[in-house]
Amino acid sequence: MPLTRRSLIQSAVAAALVPAFTAVAHSAARGEAPMTTAKPFKLAIADADIADLRHRLRSARWPVEVAPDTWERGIPGGYLRQLAERWVAFDWRAKEAELNRYDQVMLDFEGAQIHAFHIRSRHADAMPLVLCHGWPSSGIEYLKLVEPLTNPADPRDAFHLIIPTAPGFGLSPAPGQPGWTAGKTAAAIVELLNQFGYDRFAIHGTDMGSDVAAQLDVLTNGRAIGLHLGTDLDSVIAVASFMGGDLSQNPVLTAEQRERADALLARVADRSGYIAIQSTRPKTLGYALNDSPIGQLAWIAEKFAAWTNPGKATIEEAVDIDQFLTNVSLYWYGGGGSASANALWEAFKAMGWAPPSATPRGVAVFNASDLVRPLFDPQQQIAHWSEFTQGGHFPAMEEPELLAEDLRTFFVSLRA
Repeated sequence: MPLTRRSLIQSAVAAALVPAFTAVAHSAARGEAPMTTAKPFKLAIADADIADLRHRLRSARWPVEVAPDTWERGIPGGYLRQLAERWVAFDWRAKEAELNRYDQVMLDFEGAQIHAFHIRSRHADAMPLVLCHGWPSSGIEYLKLVEPLTNPADPRDAFHLIIPTAPGFGLSPAPGQPGWTAGKTAAAIVELLNQFGYDRFAIHGTDMGSDVAAQLDVLTNGRAIGLHLGTDLDSVIAVASFMGGDLSQNPVLTAEQRERADALLARVADRSGYIAIQSTRPKTLGYALNDSPIGQLAWIAEKFAAWTNPGKATIEEAVDIDQFLTNVSLYWYGGGGSASANALWEAFKAMGWAPPSATPRGVAVFNASDLVRPLFDPQQQIAHWSEFTQGGHFPAMEEPELLAEDLRTFFVSLRA
């Protein structure tokens, strides 16, 4: 996602994308009286909605396919049918009960609703940690981090987790008005943190979540203990493409590295149709995503297949298929396809850079190569820099133990 990956890099080296906030958002940052109280929440999808989804999946109208066994033109129909069959058989009620074991809240904020998991460690002095998701994802992305982060072997490594979902990304309903940017989501998270009583906290984000994380850091003006970001090779190459893609004068790369980077850049256009549509005509696409679960499944599955560990042949090899289907289900039930497409449109219209903060930064790179740091952090200003050959764009789903350990390592030195 060019915009969000661009800001991922900028926020790591010294800048953050911060649109103008409303007076109410500023008052939340100052710790004044909250607008509304976050209310306890439990998932309860209506029986009729579950039945409707299964009916639509079973009665899908499949197209005639050209080159049905290749990914060259998009997700192959045969593989998509297999995913659809698994979705039909998916036991939503069992998953819903599992999710409802976690404490959840819903906050009304400036005309939208923000869902968040608030999962406290049994260790009272655990560090609060905000986990910010990207696209096409939600707070569901981070659930495999719950056990290793809230219940570690060493109590000094324990975290209380705050896992919000941006408005329109499934768990949080689609907002009915324009203007919901990543900055506004950050302002809502400030309200949650104030109501939870957390004066100091840690922040992690990937993809669009890196925008939210960086803006949360700036908006709270020194309350963040540290800012940890996740990225991957594909994201960094996409940013290079978005920022011009001319590496010929890059003094940090060797000639051999420039040749490899240019080869990767040449592939970006073929994989960026989704962003061109969502950043320009999200409504037109949104009608299809909101009306067809097969369309919604294909739209998300194609990105999971493209962006997870390239060494994994299928989505189910790269991530837990039940976790993937939980995310897809919540996008369907919550209208997340249309709403999250609109969120990308909003993000492109809200571009504007703010001064950097002094908050310590850490970066974890997945599917790493020697191209990443010269492009991401050419001056090597980031003290905590970790690289993993495993994983990809969704590290919390693909390699949760590696990500959990890197979060512990980074934040342990910052504990007061």
